[in-house]
Amino acid sequence: MSTSAYPEWLFDGSDIPDPLGHGERAVNFLRRLRHPKSRLPGRAFDLTPWQERIVRKIYGPCHPDGRRIVRTVVMLLPRGNRKTSLGAGLGLLHSIGPERVPGGLALFAASDREQARIGFEEAAGICKEDKRIADRLRFIDYRHRIEHPKSGCSLRAISCDAARQHGTTPTYCLVDELHAWPKRELWDVLRTGLVKTPGSLLTVITTAGRGQNNVAFDIVDYARRVARGEIDDPGTLPILLETSADADWRDESVWRRVNPGLEQGFPDIEGLRQLAREAESRPADREAFRQLHLNVWLDHSVDPFVPMDVYDAGKEPLDLDALAGAPCWLGVDLSSNSDLTVVTACWRVGDGYAVLPHFFCPADNLRGRQDRDGVPYVRWAAEGDLPWKFHPAVSRALGEVTPCGAV
Repeated sequence: MSTSAYPEWLFDGSDIPDPLGHGERAVNFLRRLRHPKSRLPGRAFDLTPWQERIVRKIYGPCHPDGRRIVRTVVMLLPRGNRKTSLGAGLGLLHSIGPERVPGGLALFAASDREQARIGFEEAAGICKEDKRIADRLRFIDYRHRIEHPKSGCSLRAISCDAARQHGTTPTYCLVDELHAWPKRELWDVLRTGLVKTPGSLLTVITTAGRGQNNVAFDIVDYARRVARGEIDDPGTLPILLETSADADWRDESVWRRVNPGLEQGFPDIEGLRQLAREAESRPADREAFRQLHLNVWLDHSVDPFVPMDVYDAGKEPLDLDALAGAPCWLGVDLSSNSDLTVVTACWRVGDGYAVLPHFFCPADNLRGRQDRDGVPYVRWAAEGDLPWKFHPAVSRALGEVTPCGAV
């Protein structure tokens, strides 16, 4: 079992099985495409060596009966490494290329309409660059849709308006920037839709996010455990180019380890250096640099007043019964009609303090609040993490006052 989730295979030149030649077939298809921004002769699609190995790793290995082994790809890649171009190419592979099935549906799914359109426009631009391809397709731009009439296949971009996506049966789905999805309903709809079709493929391509109470963290953390060998799941391919939280974010060797495109000139190294210089004296910019360019998954959802390592240093359990009768200070933040109420108790203990917060959330419309705030209130309530009673030590400090508006 490995202690690292880093994809060494992406760069080590090791053999990637391809008994049926489907990996080679996929690579050849992508190399025949043209990209409007390519600097290669004939504007050929620029498939870098590390991207080629990703394609071969997805489509080459198969079961003895010929079925593709990989069903889910989780790719954590920093900004500027052309993940949109790679995702668009994979979408075309399943809609007009050798991986298409008659009547198949390839989906580009994103957090909002504009983000979804980015991937769609990338794919449409590739198709329109080659007249031989464009003449065989129907482009319905206002609906973010490309159709291949001869096979009945189509490629479509959708956003997190999941209410209109029930019943969707995709054969391929690209999930873009999952860390930015405000809720998980569309994710659940797509996952259950994909299992309706044999040989379907789900590809998640995202940068790192913030916080642990969201669907992106759940999916990436599962992929980490697969990569480390803690979970045996050959159907999931983890490609996690991320940096540990304690790494030196100024070290350019750290940058290169998680930004494989730097070897080919993208993202711009001088641009990264400028951002790093500015981040030296601007903490908020530093956090954004670590998250978006080094793929450090931040433990906090916003830039904290107290650094999280300092906060975590005080996580030892409190003996509240031993504090009974000791002077206690209370901080109360009352909610209005949508946020949480919190009562925090604080005791002086030796040279430091003991702090215990209590949070309250009305049970009405709990799921709606969950979707709005992006945190799992429903699960927390079921697990008892949104309590309606104070610990007796806190109650005594309140003079036996019982909180109102309890869950």
